[in-house]
Amino acid sequence: MKHLSKLFLILVAGILVAQCSTYKMKSDMSKNGVINKTPKWYVKYPHTTKKHYQEAASAVSPDLELAVKKATLLAKAKLADRINGEMNNRSTINKNEAGTNESMTVTAQSQDIIVNVINDTLVTHYEVDKQVIYTTKNKSYRVYVMVKIGKDHVANIVSEIKQLKMAKTMDTDTIDEAAEKVLKN
Repeated sequence: MKHLSKLFLILVAGILVAQCSTYKMKSDMSKNGVINKTPKWYVKYPHTTKKHYQEAASAVSPDLELAVKKATLLAKAKLADRINGEMNNRSTINKNEAGTNESMTVTAQSQDIIVNVINDTLVTHYEVDKQVIYTTKNKSYRVYVMVKIGKDHVANIVSEIKQLKMAKTMDTDTIDEAAEKVLKN
C-alpha cells in the first residue's frame, strides 16, 4: 500500500510538471507535408490598438529556444522600425557603349536600391502577448510570436531619440568657446 501511494504521488507530480511546461507544441503539417496551420492572429491583426503597438513574426530552427528568440527579435525589429526607421533610396542608371565607331552596341542597366535603416532603438518594456509553436516534418520548430509595447513607452523612446539627435547636432565647440570667453572676463 505504501509503494502504491508513492507511485500515485510520483504520477500526479509528473502530470503537474508536464502541465507547467512553458511551451506547448503542435504539428503544423498535413498528411501530405504541406503547412496548413498558421494562427489567425498572425495573419490578420491590428498593428495599433488604443494602448499598444504590436507586431507579429515567425521563425524556424531545429533548436526550440533559438526559434523562439529569432521570432521575438524579428517582431521587436518590426516595432523598432516603426518607432525609428528611416528609408533611404538610391537609383542608378548605367549605359555602356562597346564596339567600333560604326557598330556600337549600348547596354543599359538600372538599379533601384531601397535601404531601411533602423538606428539604435532601445525597445524595452515589450511583452510577448501570444506565442504558438509547431513542429515541422524536418524535425524543426516553427514559432509564431506577437509582441506588444505600450504607447506610453513608445512616447518615452521617441522623446529619448529626439534628445539624442539634438545633442548630436549641437555644436559643442561653439558652446565651449563662449563659456571660456565668459569665464575669462
